[in-house]
Amino acid sequence: MKDNNDNSSNSAGQKPKSVLVPFLLCFILSVGASGGISFFLVSSSKDDPELDSTLSKYDARITDVQNAQKKYSLQIDKIEKDSEELKLYLRHSSATALKNILINQEENIQSYLKVMKSAMNDLSRITPDSADWNSQYQYRLDLALKNSLEREDLLRLLKTGEPNEKASQ
Repeated sequence: MKDNNDNSSNSAGQKPKSVLVPFLLCFILSVGASGGISFFLVSSSKDDPELDSTLSKYDARITDVQNAQKKYSLQIDKIEKDSEELKLYLRHSSATALKNILINQEENIQSYLKVMKSAMNDLSRITPDSADWNSQYQYRLDLALKNSLEREDLLRLLKTGEPNEKASQ
């Protein structure tokens, strides 16, 4: 029985060796074949003049694209710089428009105050015993008109640097 057990253990030890050797040979053969084919393809492509001319054409195209990219990059930088300058002009032009609107608004307020002052004066003439009342409101209207003229003067100074002509009269 010992012989049977020894034979079975020997045959079990030989099976893995007998299976391992063909797999190893197959692996070495496939690696060698793929390496040889790769070497053949690489060496044959180096000697191909058509491939060389195609590669040189692509190199020239890549160089042209890179030059164009640099040119466009410079143009984009210039446009961005001009854009910032135009944004600054736009801000100043809209600020000027707002200043014009505010100046126009102050002129309208002054016109309203003058009409109101005249109407209050007329009302005080119609109403008996209203001299104190009229003088108090005339004083307040004069202050409001004076403040409006000062605001207009400041707005004109902001806009043009020139003082208001009405304030000097």
